[in-house]
Amino acid sequence: MKEKKSRGCLFFFLLIAVLVVVAIQKGWFAQLGDAIEDAGTEPATGTPRPTAAACPSRIADELRGGDGATLVEAFRTENKQITLCRTRAGTLYYFGEFSDRREPGIAMKAKKTEEGYEATNSPYRYVIRGSTVSVYKSGTRIGREELVPEPSPS
Repeated sequence: MKEKKSRGCLFFFLLIAVLVVVAIQKGWFAQLGDAIEDAGTEPATGTPRPTAAACPSRIADELRGGDGATLVEAFRTENKQITLCRTRAGTLYYFGEFSDRREPGIAMKAKKTEEGYEATNSPYRYVIRGSTVSVYKSGTRIGREELVPEPSPS
């Protein structure tokens, strides 16, 4: 009887170990940590947290549900500006345009990646990693530019 109990315990601990490895690989613990950290940032007095900077209104107007959108990040290259905004509904958008605004900018849904951001306007894909943005057309890289943070896009 004791041998069956110890095998059951061994099986249980092996199962837990496998689940922990899978959770680490999938990033579940990081997400849980972020959620716990976010939950703990609200002051105990119930005072609202400071609001994020607003997405520039001319860009928010181009986003579906953009009223009240917040600025996530903004960058510029030699001749372009990239602005990332999040709507109240939580949708992340990438807005790309020429710095001199010679043509209308284009807004597209984006996603946060482990290394930065990614947005697609088929057949084009825009990938922000570190301090560069790469542009792909049908899977082939057709451009790469250095990014400079833009603290107050307009």
